[in-house]
Amino acid sequence: MKSLTKRKTIAFLCLGIFIISIAQLVAHFSLINDFVKGAAFGIGIGLLVIALISGNFKTQTKSSN
Repeated sequence: MKSLTKRKTIAFLCLGIFIISIAQLVAHFSLINDFVKGAAFGIGIGLLVIALISGNFKTQTKSSN
């Protein structure tokens, strides 16, 4: 699997956290089906795992040559 750019990695992390938090808020304030709640958590966790496994966290360093 190709590694993601740093920008896409950060976007996946933010989107995963956002989806999980929205699912928590909706579940707290209204009645939603367990399947919908589980699907939202699954998608959020999936995005977090994809970002962590295939993300590019290495910082670019300038060579002093």
